[in-house]
Amino acid sequence: MRQRLECSTMNKRKTFTTAGVLVTAAALVLGTAGCSGGAAAGGPNENRPENEVHVLVYGDAAASAEQAAADRFNETSDVKVVIDTGAASGSDYTTAVRTALGTDNAPDVFMSWGAADIQQAVDSGAVLSLNDFIQEDPALKSSFLPSVFDEETIDGESYGIPMRGVAPTFLFTNEKVLADNGLEAATTWDELLDQTKVLEDAGVTPIALGGADKWPTQMWYQYAFARQLGNDEVAKGLAGDADVWSSDGSKAALDDISTLTGDQAFGSAFDSVGYSNNGTTALLSQGKAAYELMGTWNYATLKAAAPDFVASDLGWTAFPTISGGDGQAGEIAGNLSNYYNVAADTRYPDTVRDFLKELYSDDFLKDQIALGNLPPTTNANELVQADTSIDAANKEYLSFVFDLVENAPTFQLSWDQTVPTASKTRLTDAVADYANGSIDADQWISDMQSLTAAAQA
Repeated sequence: MRQRLECSTMNKRKTFTTAGVLVTAAALVLGTAGCSGGAAAGGPNENRPENEVHVLVYGDAAASAEQAAADRFNETSDVKVVIDTGAASGSDYTTAVRTALGTDNAPDVFMSWGAADIQQAVDSGAVLSLNDFIQEDPALKSSFLPSVFDEETIDGESYGIPMRGVAPTFLFTNEKVLADNGLEAATTWDELLDQTKVLEDAGVTPIALGGADKWPTQMWYQYAFARQLGNDEVAKGLAGDADVWSSDGSKAALDDISTLTGDQAFGSAFDSVGYSNNGTTALLSQGKAAYELMGTWNYATLKAAAPDFVASDLGWTAFPTISGGDGQAGEIAGNLSNYYNVAADTRYPDTVRDFLKELYSDDFLKDQIALGNLPPTTNANELVQADTSIDAANKEYLSFVFDLVENAPTFQLSWDQTVPTASKTRLTDAVADYANGSIDADQWISDMQSLTAAAQA
């Protein structure tokens, strides 16, 4: 992947430029209810399980690559890596880690979403600096794209190793449903709205939305606001600029959301449909919906649940343009990557260091690619093109993701990974409540101004 990085840090905000892609993240702090500042100073915790390193993985289909990595590692290691499956909801997963850190039952290795996600845990001494690991094995850093790796470098200390793919969000489509109704994937907002009526008349839910989980609903706001205001303005709002949320562009984006819900583009009961329980997966793969807005990880989820659908009828397309907005063409939103972090009091740091080497191994990267994830490594593109085991559809999908990221003028980190931790629930509540009509635009604007104000503190 041909990418170039420039990085600057200022007032807890990070800006990364990657082949013309701007990624802006305001501070989001992962609290550490169970941890204490003495974790790092105290060294290894001998009360942790003997001859075991526990890795808490995210509870989705992509975790199969991490299990395979552990199985390979355990073939030659006396200390065994044990894979523990966590929640498939980001907030639930983060809460479990936050509660466990500093206790004997805490995972030795856990996943995070960026520097802001671990800042408080780092400040309290609950997360191990990986600088010594990197000094002993420089490939733990040099194997990864600097734009991705440097996200979890804080005050010169590296705390995370990238372990999943670059994850922009875009529309997944059921090509058969579209074709059966004389349609092609919408490229403009007006086309999407026109298709809504056609699909409803055919008895198809136009867009599958896991409203019960709330964070999928947020994705629609991220793109409506990117198109109407532009990601640079959105980043200012998330950093505490109240005027962004009350601007004409903001109100236009809210009108776009309201139009979709008013037209029942998501169906009449989207608040009761889940993503984490494969509800939207079933709707899209079984031909009951035509579209789903989701991140790159959805390919692995769909492939695990409905491989025949992925092989024959799955499509994908960039989010439609919206006429008259101030956003730049091609702006995207989503997640930069996920990272493995290490508890400061892990009992077997040398074993952890050696296991982390799996994250840049060809076997692990090929497993990620096979799942539809685009690894954030310097050799990812070469591996994709050279791997004869990757089917044509998967290569086409990964090429689409490459192009989407490389051609994007800006890349906004997901809102719930950008606002302060204390505001995350309020944010997802606000986006859900406006979408289902529980609050009006004025209340939504007020809520956003209030919950993002903490970012300036």
